[in-house]
Amino acid sequence: MNKVQEAAYKLIQSDARFLYALTDIMKNAPNIDSNYICMSMPYIGIFADGAEQWSKKVGLNIPRFNTEEKVYYTQLRQAHKLFGRTYQDFMDLLIMKLNESENYFYNIRSLHEKIVGYNNVGTDLCNGEFCGNTILCSMYIPIKTLGNENAGIWIKAMSVVAGKLAASFGCKEYPPYSYNESLTVTYKDYHFYRNSPLKMDNNLGFLLFSILCSINYTIEFIESYFLEEIPQKFKFAYLQYYYLCDFFKELNYHINDTIYLDDCLYDRKFRNCLAHYGLGQYINDNEIIIDDVLQGLTIKAFGKDYITTKQALYKLLKELAHNIKLLILK
Repeated sequence: MNKVQEAAYKLIQSDARFLYALTDIMKNAPNIDSNYICMSMPYIGIFADGAEQWSKKVGLNIPRFNTEEKVYYTQLRQAHKLFGRTYQDFMDLLIMKLNESENYFYNIRSLHEKIVGYNNVGTDLCNGEFCGNTILCSMYIPIKTLGNENAGIWIKAMSVVAGKLAASFGCKEYPPYSYNESLTVTYKDYHFYRNSPLKMDNNLGFLLFSILCSINYTIEFIESYFLEEIPQKFKFAYLQYYYLCDFFKELNYHINDTIYLDDCLYDRKFRNCLAHYGLGQYINDNEIIIDDVLQGLTIKAFGKDYITTKQALYKLLKELAHNIKLLILK
């Protein structure tokens, strides 16, 4: 491999190690629940689909998708583009999934529970900040899960090839990424909109709440839970930021308001490197920095080192999350 291919290999390998860490967390972490894993599903799709395609291009002998797996991982990786949808398309899908949850839980509750109250949305919290919800998870997974007894079995079967891909990139040659076992990670169930944490207690409020959960999943949970400075801390945040830049421009038009997100770090070619491992069309051998977390990509894109760029990215997302909280939460 040339230097650019070696750099791409390292970024794929880091995602393989992240996937390996997730399996270790599911087995051993005493302070985490499954929704935190589900919130990573789009990024698992990016890894598996991207690693399989990249390996074909460079001629690596690694596991290949069968037809069903190819469809699944193509759909799964598309979930990271949810905020690339139009405002109305995203709203329609979100509320459809919320209604599915409402109908499912209403139908399985007793008459007493229907009267006194029941829950239709589960939320995740890290350090007291909302960083996931079950409706987002249902939007990520390309199969109906509520009431589907076979969903878990099928998803497990589809996940085998991702594990094989991770192993082929040497994920087990390293210890799993270390994580913070003392971090406070919890969950809380609500009924939207009968009993929820929102003061903007309507569909728009729930849309903004879901954006808040998505942002916080990276800047609160991934950032705090994993002790090492891993590429996923930047990658997941940047992919969200990239699509939210355009999404908020359209959203502000629809809601007659201004929720500001500075697009100063918006760069399509840089985004493609993170989402497709497509370094070959973007960076040269002499621009690779082998001991840099992102192999020199932030210097190429923004003229700034990884840490400086990450701090700037997180500042933008933290400001956005803060403004959303002020607008929608009680």
